[in-house]
Amino acid sequence: MVKLRKAPPPGYYTSQHHRNNNNESLASPISVSSNADSVFSRYRANSASTAGTAPSTAPTSPTTNNSCSLNNDAWFERFHDSTDETDELPSHDQLDLVGDIPIYDSEGNSRSFRSLYSGESVIGERQFVVFIRHFYCGACQAYLKALTTSIDPATYFGMDTPTSIVIIGCGSPSMIQQYKDFTGTNFPIFAEPTRRLYKGLGMSWTLDAGKQRPAYMQDISKPQWVAGQIKQIRGVKGLRMKLAGGNPLQVGGEFLFSEEGVVWCHRMKNYRGHAEVETVRRVLEID
Repeated sequence: MVKLRKAPPPGYYTSQHHRNNNNESLASPISVSSNADSVFSRYRANSASTAGTAPSTAPTSPTTNNSCSLNNDAWFERFHDSTDETDELPSHDQLDLVGDIPIYDSEGNSRSFRSLYSGESVIGERQFVVFIRHFYCGACQAYLKALTTSIDPATYFGMDTPTSIVIIGCGSPSMIQQYKDFTGTNFPIFAEPTRRLYKGLGMSWTLDAGKQRPAYMQDISKPQWVAGQIKQIRGVKGLRMKLAGGNPLQVGGEFLFSEEGVVWCHRMKNYRGHAEVETVRRVLEID
């Protein structure tokens, strides 16, 4: 049975907001709006109300016995192994485990992760979900700008198979609107600050910045990228908002959902390891 095609909500793509910010320096700080405290309050209230609805995916102890000692070799071996995993598709059991984990919009309102790809609220016949790193990551900002420029409104609505594109970050929902304005994207953005969703789908954390410069960062050198992130974080007032971007060691990935579940995925192996935009276009059958 063919899934009923739903049109994106009004304003999903608007010309006045769809802009190319390639000329905007990645070193420019993201400003934090004055309503951050109210968003934090709503997020905390939603977090409390949804507590216990999602299973814990906390990492297991790195020790092999019941002692409290830490085996450094075993710990770092597991650490490196986790970032070298293949892009194996998550199983239906994995999706069941993470489906009820809440994600938050820019106002701090929650919805379940599964609502993006299952149920009455689904948009399109396929759903392409991009997991970014922390909201201050210049590499992810460059990636989202490149993706937004490449998959413009005409391309988005012209896909043979209607496909929605959604972005999820691991920071506070109070960062979403500023991130959206900075990157110039109109793809919906959500936040999952606990990172349980990342862990449940096999995305890990690493210290690897990546040896090769990806195509979406060809105009940004490694020193520029690092300096830009430092400038952004320094430009934010207050420790709480500096930490609101999310865990700086977390890496993300890309997942394509259909009625059958996840049909394609890519997990980042380093901080600049998003699937190239050219690859995404082929996966979505644009090219």
